[in-house]
Amino acid sequence: MIGARVGNWYVESEIGHGPLGVVYRARGFDDPEKVTAVKVFTGVRDPAAVQRMAAELLPLQRLDHANIARTIDCGTHGGLAFVASEFVAGTDCAKRLEAGKLPWREVLGVAVQAARALKHAHNRNVLHRDLKPANFVIAPDGTLKLLAFGIAKVFPSPPSHVPAIGSAAYLPPETASGKPLTRRSDLYSLGGVLYTLVTGRPPFSAGSVVELMHKQCYTLPERPALLVPDLPAEVDEFVCTLLDKNPARRPATAAALLDELERVRGKLERKGEKLAWPAKLTPDTAEMPSLPAALGGGDADDPAPEPRPLLKRPVVVIPLFVAAAAALVLPFAWPEPSADELFTAARPLVESDNPDDWDAAEKYLEPLARKHADRYKDELAAARRRIRDRRELRRAITEGAKADPRTDAERGYLRGLRLAQTGETAQARQAWEGVVAAFAAVPSEQRWVELARAGQALLAQQTGRPGRPPLDREPVRAALEHAKAFEGQGRAAEAAAVRDAVLGVAGDDPAVRRMVEDSRKK
Repeated sequence: MIGARVGNWYVESEIGHGPLGVVYRARGFDDPEKVTAVKVFTGVRDPAAVQRMAAELLPLQRLDHANIARTIDCGTHGGLAFVASEFVAGTDCAKRLEAGKLPWREVLGVAVQAARALKHAHNRNVLHRDLKPANFVIAPDGTLKLLAFGIAKVFPSPPSHVPAIGSAAYLPPETASGKPLTRRSDLYSLGGVLYTLVTGRPPFSAGSVVELMHKQCYTLPERPALLVPDLPAEVDEFVCTLLDKNPARRPATAAALLDELERVRGKLERKGEKLAWPAKLTPDTAEMPSLPAALGGGDADDPAPEPRPLLKRPVVVIPLFVAAAAALVLPFAWPEPSADELFTAARPLVESDNPDDWDAAEKYLEPLARKHADRYKDELAAARRRIRDRRELRRAITEGAKADPRTDAERGYLRGLRLAQTGETAQARQAWEGVVAAFAAVPSEQRWVELARAGQALLAQQTGRPGRPPLDREPVRAALEHAKAFEGQGRAAEAAAVRDAVLGVAGDDPAVRRMVEDSRKK
């Protein structure tokens, strides 16, 4: 197709391809100075889809935002649909990731620009539906452009088409469960892209699309902070919030997402970080009506009056004067709390079971870490570890409660999955073998049989790899020593309760059973 005319565009070279078609660099046939990216949908052969293309793409042509690659034209060529979009000079994030993860400060800048683009599109009832690193192009000046806006709706994959694992890695759980996509679905996909940019790998990996979508629905990703030790807790929590499997717990809108990013920025700047948000290149005129039109009077074309300089307005100058005076006086009139006062105030909040108290505790832990790190180093680390562990426990229990098996085959598969996640490979293999043996001939349960077989295959691939280090048995020995001490005090019932509890927790391990039996004999 190089050198051919497609619509009103002259094709110069191929710049990329995907499952639905090929992207070319092209110039205007009548205006050679105009450069565009023309995508020809060679993978879409349905005549009905081609015919309805113009009507479906009309809303996309109305998107006009600095962070969105503008849709310019659409039509058909040789029975195939094509769409011409703004040509963006830059590097997409998928290629950027080939050199490794991006600095978290740069990822926050990407998040801000992407949120602005989504806000503009969502306000016009347009969803992206296919956010992934390849659709995030960063220009040399740092400007982000989102590509392929709304194309997933215009040309949905045919039923026989199996999406690539790379694309499925960012689909929201609603896709697998058949629920309608919403604005929050785009925010989940954005969270997956940010996770990938900041860690260098997607939130989930799998050997098949079926397994990957199951993980999207039921499995928690590793927290980014575990993979990037210097990642601030605020950024870690922000990304995990976007990846929440319950849409109701994600930000409601892209505008709310921008507000959350401002809160993250404020927290980081209070810790001494210097962050500069990317500037808005062009105002969103559809969302910023002129003053006469907004007030319901006057002509929008009338010249606006010359604005009064900001620093000559009393309503601005007086509050600034008061704030400056207060900034000079308050440090002397209101002494900062001591390290002991900060830790005493934080302790009950850290030990609380209310997540709101954990957020409030940071108000005391942050200045304690910044100004008195040498005084309470161990206590501070323990407090933050306790909060992090409680958050993880709360998330795990909440997400686990949503795994509501409908059949015994699904129950057996989920049981094997939990065992595999905790390293109990033999028990996981046994659970999955039971699912396959019992339900292989039941048509309605083929999904779980296929996943159980896939799980067995993955466990088989891991055979021969370095295993996990041996478990530390000192805690078991210490517990059994307590049981012996109870017996020496004549408290046989309490000793038996301790041994039974040890068996209940780790009795499936032969070594633990032998230790308990030896303790009883002695």
